[in-house]
Amino acid sequence: MKKKGRGMATIMFGYGYGEGFPDFSYATIEFTDDEKVLVVTAAADVGQGVLTVVTQIAAEVLSVGVEKIKVIQGDTHKTMNSGSTSATRQTTFTGNAVKQACENLKGKIFHYASLEFNSNYPELTLKDGKVIYNPNPDKTLTYWDLKRKVEEKGESLKGESTYFPPTYSPDLISGQAEKVYVAYTFMTQVVDVEVDTVTGKVDVKDVYTALDCGKAINPTNVEGQIEGGTVQGIGMALMEEQMIKNGITLNPNMTGYLVPTSMDVPNFHSVLVENEDAIGPFGAKGVGEPTIIAASPAIANAIYDAIGVRFYDLPITPEKILKALKEKEDD
Repeated sequence: MKKKGRGMATIMFGYGYGEGFPDFSYATIEFTDDEKVLVVTAAADVGQGVLTVVTQIAAEVLSVGVEKIKVIQGDTHKTMNSGSTSATRQTTFTGNAVKQACENLKGKIFHYASLEFNSNYPELTLKDGKVIYNPNPDKTLTYWDLKRKVEEKGESLKGESTYFPPTYSPDLISGQAEKVYVAYTFMTQVVDVEVDTVTGKVDVKDVYTALDCGKAINPTNVEGQIEGGTVQGIGMALMEEQMIKNGITLNPNMTGYLVPTSMDVPNFHSVLVENEDAIGPFGAKGVGEPTIIAASPAIANAIYDAIGVRFYDLPITPEKILKALKEKEDD
């Protein structure tokens, strides 16, 4: 017999290194001779989409198309520290560093263009990679033409920034701090499951997610993070179990250590809550690790709703479910 259940879990996640650990990211922006905007950052993209995020940020601030953006990523000869791709930090830290570097460059564009047009910067508009002189809109100068003029003077047109927010070390006695993490992400998930009482197998059917992401710079990326993180959470909840005996792992390969496959992916229904109230670029928040956390407790609650048995350790395997059902029946 298959029994249906629904469970819910709400989580909060502090991102960045936290606990007073110094945390920063550095970025530079410049114009290339082949008429591209070069973003230089050491931020590593491991599939989470930070390169897409910084591309969009640079394009937005500098008023150019995304096709004009070129990113140098993780080249130790050319980049300075952007911190690790961990702690759900890159969108906030490298995103802010890139945004601030672009704003630094934007200020220089206005300065040097004002000299060229013999004007004040309020008379200038930046659009599509050009500086437009508002009193005479036919009078324009591309960023790359401006770059060449600036270099002829022996100067350079380049933006740089280090995003280095204050962090607060916790009290050694109480463990409390003014702010343990730089910011927090919140998420609620509702999960529908079916529990087969004959085999003990649990199928996750639907997942409903409301994620406070601050500002979704790329909504598709955020939805992908929700889906990927939740599937990881499903693995944690239902199947990923390391078996150790006498210090030796008994299931060291994918035959014995099971992880979710495409056949285990549920139907996703996601809502992005954009309060734009965070310290990240344009109010964005980090969303990588938070998307993993709620799935396990929500699934455990859904199983309890389905069969009336509460589990307190993971994963909730078919063997555990069948044993619990038998004990319940014997009682």
